[in-house]
Amino acid sequence: MRYENDAERLVAEQALLNYRELKAVMKDAPHGRGMAVLEQAVKEKGFEQMRQTTPRLLASAHDETQKKG
Repeated sequence: MRYENDAERLVAEQALLNYRELKAVMKDAPHGRGMAVLEQAVKEKGFEQMRQTTPRLLASAHDETQKKG
């Protein structure tokens, strides 16, 4: 995969780490509770990923705006 910049690379790496964490959550979930545990983890972890990604996105948008003049 090719990234346009370091921000994209960091977001992709974070997504992979989140995937691995959710995979572990599913594996460790009690029998019959996998989906409920996964949904809860997505609610908790998904917000954190978005919180971390937002400043990178804003900085990238600002940089693009500055380049356009």
